[in-house]
Amino acid sequence: MLTRYGPDGVEMRGHFTRFHVGGNWAVHGGVLPLLFDHLFGMISHAAGRPISRTAFLHVDYRKITPIDTPLLIRRARHQYRGAQGVYFRGTGRQWRHRVAEGNGLMVRLLAGQP
Repeated sequence: MLTRYGPDGVEMRGHFTRFHVGGNWAVHGGVLPLLFDHLFGMISHAAGRPISRTAFLHVDYRKITPIDTPLLIRRARHQYRGAQGVYFRGTGRQWRHRVAEGNGLMVRLLAGQP
């Protein structure tokens, strides 16, 4: 669920369920990059940027992300503009614990590019 959406950043709240399970009833590690990729696209759109594509995405896993536990994605905003596109950063938290951090580069699509 979106709790903040604007050019200065995006914030989301929610939780992962048993459909996102990896080993030992924790969230599968591949789901978190998907979440950050979606989030960075939303930030780009909220900031009025042109349609972009992910060129780079990096996720640092800080703690195991359990299922059915409230998750807050915060401080998600663009960091700075480079020659190739816009760099983004976001943090995933459960309660007071940081579970993951993501950063990425979104580049503008060229005219006619699929």
